[in-house]
Amino acid sequence: MSTVIFRGASGRLHKFTVLRPGARFPQAAAVYAFARPVAGAGAWAPVFLSRTANLQARMARHEQWDAAMRLGATHVLVHQREERDVREFVEADLLATLKPVLNAPVLDAEPVVEEVEFGRPRLVWAA
Repeated sequence: MSTVIFRGASGRLHKFTVLRPGARFPQAAAVYAFARPVAGAGAWAPVFLSRTANLQARMARHEQWDAAMRLGATHVLVHQREERDVREFVEADLLATLKPVLNAPVLDAEPVVEEVEFGRPRLVWAA
């Protein structure tokens, strides 16, 4: 099993285990990423990053895996952490520096005008 280390926006280092998508994932809480290899660099480029309380259940049928594969993802990177607040920190810390493309905000959303109290319109976004 190989590992990879990413530096977050905080400067902290986060170590991930590299697994194949068909691997048997543990029933454990984790931060995970779908990643593609960087040619000739021996490194990984995450295209999607998230967290879960049960990695095995989450990986059973992940809605982002097909999109990640179209972007070249071949492996799942796993950073097991039981504490929810730590997982949230690690996810935010790495999203700020890695900026995986599938975590980007939806830019083609259309504005929708809703009426709220006192009859004043409010602009909201619908994806």
